Amino acid sequence: MRYLLSLIVLLSPVSFANEKPENDVVSLDSVVVYGIRSGPGLWKVSNGENSLWILGTLSPLPKKMQWESMEVESVISDSQAFISSPGVSFNVGFFSGLSLARSAIGIKKNPNKEKLVDVVPADVYQRWLPLKEKYIGNSRKIEKTRPIFAAGKLFDKALSKIGLTYNTKVTKKVRKLAKKNKLTFISPAFKMDISKLKGSLKKFKKSEISDLECFTETMDTLEGDLSVLKVRADAWARGDINRLKELSFKRPDKSCASAILDSQLGKDVGIENLDEKLQNLWLEKAKQALETNKSTFATLSIDYLLGKDSYLKLLEAEGYTIKEPN
Repeated sequence: MRYLLSLIVLLSPVSFANEKPENDVVSLDSVVVYGIRSGPGLWKVSNGENSLWILGTLSPLPKKMQWESMEVESVISDSQAFISSPGVSFNVGFFSGLSLARSAIGIKKNPNKEKLVDVVPADVYQRWLPLKEKYIGNSRKIEKTRPIFAAGKLFDKALSKIGLTYNTKVTKKVRKLAKKNKLTFISPAFKMDISKLKGSLKKFKKSEISDLECFTETMDTLEGDLSVLKVRADAWARGDINRLKELSFKRPDKSCASAILDSQLGKDVGIENLDEKLQNLWLEKAKQALETNKSTFATLSIDYLLGKDSYLKLLEAEGYTIKEPN
């Protein structure tokens, strides 16, 4: 259940790079980040004398890195509010949660007891076997899972093997600092309608979903672009914004999330066009804060701060002044 909701909520913090930097040969073993790192500087959005300071977050990051930023601590200590990254909220009580959890049992398995070899094309399955052996090992259980969940397991294992992790603890530390300084917490959250979720989960377990693209694109990344994810993690840790810009990347790949969002389950709980809804929620809270607070601190995936379609471009178009980190 937790993995499924993560797919729904995240659209996604991971950016799959399509190309390596021009004239640059990347080695997995050449980029190793240890110890304390401050990450990138802060973006500043201004509305007269009022400011919104944004930390661009990134996942995955090096496992052996410890994040600490004097700039972040200083800005938070002078701020009145903290805007978290956009997400999804669930109005569900304890017993309802237990009921949903029971309904989710078996959700990762293919319908009709099929195995991966039965549900993906033969050539795709042949690509899967060496990657499975390399990152997961000899597991019969994984062969019974849906392609989308098999892809997630494979990707997590691969990241761990090259020293990267989703559990960066950056956001956790930011929230702790905000709480310590008694900032007002602002959470741009889309409220999911879960009234039909229990029945939808039962139908989901018996139905097919379009997750082949998710499965194949995950393998594409592991076969060719895994090194770029590591270089991006290193660039973030060192605060190298120019390096991050040089790396050719597209918006976070949505094929895995779309497999859920476009399914009947996604429609039942009202999460169509979730990316747009989350964007609008965050921008609304940001503009409100810029009108009322002298200083506001915020976090946002760095993928939404870089590029022509960034949230910052939308704020700039409305007359706000944007200043990038040095």
